Amino acid sequence: MTTRPPVFISAPIAALVEGIYREDTTIGTLKAHGDLGLGTFNDLDGEMVLLDGVVYRLRPDGDATIIGDEVETPFACVTFFTGDAEERFDKPVAAEDFERRLADLLPSRNLVYSLRIDGRFAHVRARSVPKQVNYRPLAEIAAIQTVFEFEDVEGTMVGFYTPSFLESVHVPGFHLHFLTADRKRGGHVLSAATSDVVVRQQHAPKVELGLPITLDFLTMEKTRDIAADIETVER
Repeated sequence: MTTRPPVFISAPIAALVEGIYREDTTIGTLKAHGDLGLGTFNDLDGEMVLLDGVVYRLRPDGDATIIGDEVETPFACVTFFTGDAEERFDKPVAAEDFERRLADLLPSRNLVYSLRIDGRFAHVRARSVPKQVNYRPLAEIAAIQTVFEFEDVEGTMVGFYTPSFLESVHVPGFHLHFLTADRKRGGHVLSAATSDVVVRQQHAPKVELGLPITLDFLTMEKTRDIAADIETVER
């Protein structure tokens, strides 16, 4: 039986919620743990997509640039991806039905899954954020994020499904980032409607969690409502 790779999370999402936007995990370290994933960069400087072993920074205007191994991240979630199962949505799926259709593919809601969705999307509503000052609560970022729309576009979504009991570790439910087929634009997915896509998913037998040895992380105290703040900024 094939041994499935774990999901590696570089730091708990709880630290990001509290406004800790600088850690010492490098992109090179992430690549040692996976070839597919998402996250952000130190100072919350754009959204991250890791696809086919290449890391892209998605700027506030939606433009994508390739990032070197020396760049650091305060939060990322990655895995080595081949895909356990595959399903094609060859008929249009409306935005209000998209996550429900994805959830219907999951054998259990109590496991962690990585996902890769390739094909044509009727509509993608996405966002990114400008560089931030450390310690500003994540929930405040929603007010200054930039939102952009893609219509009738080819591309790839990567991301994860995480059970609600891991809400301090990773975003509960679906967390997806988008990159266009030409690898030039993308963002954090707020909503999506599909035309014809192939969905591949892979469940993880375990989660490996990094605990950064930085002063900010070692002295962090929980003051925020994690579930409420994530709902504000991620959805």
